Amino acid sequence: MINKLRVTLVALGLAAGIAVADDAFVAHQSFGDTMPAEGEAVSLQTAISALETGQAQEVKVMGQITEVCQAKGCWMLLVDGESYARITFKDYAFFVPTETSMQRAVVYGVLEDATLSANEAAHFAQDAGNAEARDELLAAGKSIREYSLVAAAVQLENRL
Repeated sequence: MINKLRVTLVALGLAAGIAVADDAFVAHQSFGDTMPAEGEAVSLQTAISALETGQAQEVKVMGQITEVCQAKGCWMLLVDGESYARITFKDYAFFVPTETSMQRAVVYGVLEDATLSANEAAHFAQDAGNAEARDELLAAGKSIREYSLVAAAVQLENRL
């Protein structure tokens, strides 16, 4: 089920990204700090490829949001092709709207390789409103490797 969930998230990101990939990004909403003007946003895939094992890297990345915490918007998944990162917000100082899913975003923060315990992964599944995945994650009891980005600034594009 965990792999099916990941495949579904990636497929949704790919399908949504195809329609808007060639369009220039236009920020409609901003959260957190002001987005740094210097440095161009790179794809999440590019940032992940450049990440050295065990190192954290400050980046400005772009991608498609496929999932958002439905409890209060305190995390989101950013997808680019087959890559994804869980975005949380620096110092828990800001959140994004819970209806942000399927919008493009530019995110600035610190990217790193992370490991979630089974309990942490189950908590995120519950926040996403997926009780079935939560139960399966707890039953499996395995940690999950993913990329994490603690964002200082987020820009969203409304594509609705």
